Amino acid sequence: MASIETVLHHLVDKRFVGVTPDGMRVMIDGEAAHKTGMSPMQLVLNAVAGCAAYDVVEMLRKRKLHVRGYRVEAVGERFDGTPARFVKIHCRHVLDVPGLDQRTADRFVELAATKYCSVASSLSAEQSFEAVLEADGAAEEAPPAGVAASGPLGEPVEDATAGS
Repeated sequence: MASIETVLHHLVDKRFVGVTPDGMRVMIDGEAAHKTGMSPMQLVLNAVAGCAAYDVVEMLRKRKLHVRGYRVEAVGERFDGTPARFVKIHCRHVLDVPGLDQRTADRFVELAATKYCSVASSLSAEQSFEAVLEADGAAEEAPPAGVAASGPLGEPVEDATAGS
């Protein structure tokens, strides 16, 4: 059985630094002001997104597809009580990869999220995912009728034509 290690060092108050055996460092900060790093739950959310993205990039590499741009917009909903665990995580994979079709993008994202991502498999949260192809900075497909377009992190985008 494989294992990984890290050492978390307390710095002050709710501020920590995690250090791996090979010297990699990450700041973890729960302070309300003057933050120097992400909160533990932000790190978990980024770990889920990063783990799946790593696998998507590997599948694209095997297909010899060039990645011009790729981001994962992750949103986690947390339980209102204690512990405030994630109860739902949604990752929107936005890919700018010439030659990648929607069906293949969907398949790669699904495989990464449900089969290969060790971080997601380690969580008990309900998870969802999607793949979005981006061409020259604009999504290739408009959202389905009745669905508002969304910006970063799924926030609604104001319609510039509304009210004119």
